[in-house]
Amino acid sequence: MIWMAWRQHRGELIIAACVLALIVGFLLVEGVQMHDAYQQLGVANCLTDSPTVNTQNCANIIEGFDTNYGWLDGAILWLNLVPALLAILVGAPLVAREVENGTHRLVWTQSVTRSRWIATQLALMLGTGLVAAIILTVTLTWFRQPFDALQGRFISGGFDFEGIVLLAYMLFALALGIAAGVLLRRTILAMVVTLAAFLAVRLPIEFWLRPRYMTPLTTTRDLLSTAPSSFGRGDWIISEGWVDAQGHSISDYQAFSTCAPQNVASKVQFFQCMHAHGWLDNIVYQPADRFWPFQGIESAILVALAVALIVFAIYWVRQRVS
Repeated sequence: MIWMAWRQHRGELIIAACVLALIVGFLLVEGVQMHDAYQQLGVANCLTDSPTVNTQNCANIIEGFDTNYGWLDGAILWLNLVPALLAILVGAPLVAREVENGTHRLVWTQSVTRSRWIATQLALMLGTGLVAAIILTVTLTWFRQPFDALQGRFISGGFDFEGIVLLAYMLFALALGIAAGVLLRRTILAMVVTLAAFLAVRLPIEFWLRPRYMTPLTTTRDLLSTAPSSFGRGDWIISEGWVDAQGHSISDYQAFSTCAPQNVASKVQFFQCMHAHGWLDNIVYQPADRFWPFQGIESAILVALAVALIVFAIYWVRQRVS
């Protein structure tokens, strides 16, 4: 049965494997160059507590590195669609194509039962997807090391591709595609619904739910103060603004029109003006050490949705598809 399932889906799986190989190959080639530049430019040294080069040089070094390689950090965000594309390619047609072509009447009337058929198909599809997700996670975790040092792992590119959450998204996307195909029984329609439903879940989780998994912390700081702050480089900024000494909000317009009219003030002059008015930088953030708890929470949500969709698909195939 496993051999038959492989023969049935080998075309899509080979295409998926080739695309994955191209992605990994690109990341390896660009990643080697980026890692070499990270060391040769001295970016790592600028991020130590006591850099051996002055602050201005470090600012130029980091800016130069970001100019040359920052586009890669933005480009890899498109890889968030990989689970959805794999679900469209192999998940949505899994049952829909059988029913649409009428071949299910032959398949499900042989010695292989519906339960065994759907179990084998699910094992092949989900197993393949998880292997692909693991390969991508390992590659991207290595690839993003310089960006992790500069920005932390909590930004979208880090959080989405490191840890375990990419595996959870892959499992959810494939389960969604299979369930859509089982319910709709039309391949093209199931593909469209899979993509729309994936985005309908994916986007609210990232932009609305994820920042609220745990109550964020708030800190204020004088821009001229050298005292240690509870806020660190790897922390995730949820929002940032200005407040006065009593904690009342100061609008950006008021702050910049007062301390940087026509943008002629230097950064130091701006900081001095803000300090003279008693205005403080107010940061709402999630600490970097919450990375793994957040990974666990988001993955649990997605796995629960995936399990529900898989159970639905199995039930529908066994009881409702005729």
